[in-house]
Amino acid sequence: MEHSPLRTAVLVIDMQQDFCSPTGAMAALGADVRVNAELARRLPDFLDRARTAGCVVVWVRQAAHEQLVSPARQARAEAMGRSPLDVCAAGSWGAQLADGLVPEPGDCHLEKTRYSAFVGTPLHNLLRAHGRDHVVVVGTAANVCVDSTIRDAYMADLAVTMPTDLVGWTRADLADAAIRNLGFYFCEATTSTRLVADWSREAREP
Repeated sequence: MEHSPLRTAVLVIDMQQDFCSPTGAMAALGADVRVNAELARRLPDFLDRARTAGCVVVWVRQAAHEQLVSPARQARAEAMGRSPLDVCAAGSWGAQLADGLVPEPGDCHLEKTRYSAFVGTPLHNLLRAHGRDHVVVVGTAANVCVDSTIRDAYMADLAVTMPTDLVGWTRADLADAAIRNLGFYFCEATTSTRLVADWSREAREP
């Protein structure tokens, strides 16, 4: 299914130092961040093509705030062997965008404090303000924040596309199952090459 880039927003999820850098928090906790680091290297070219086609780019960043840590979140983090503030603490270096990712002046920015980019944020309003009813979701992690965001977008009756080559992870076993499940139930699974080709074809049509 093709969607006009003029009605499309590209949501860039959690492409931050703590998820992508070998000196970030996830690497320090023992995660393999190489897929995310490689994704950070490849994303700028895709985002340039998306902007040229007419898409709105929305940078969504995770931020952990002490005053927003509930008992449930505390317990879940402890079960994973860490503190809820260990990853992307608000205002920290780890919460900054990964090296090489530089927003353009026309891009939009959102901070989230939960896995989904729709929970506790004005993302719905932002999309409406820009006339966007289709979202392309890229970033990390496939089985966590990308998964949660895509599910919420679909449940809000938005059209959703996931270019599988632009989705990262730190647990390949969980990510593979999540990508297959998302592509079956919640979104169109495609590739960035196919998306860019669709946008280029639309630009050539009278």
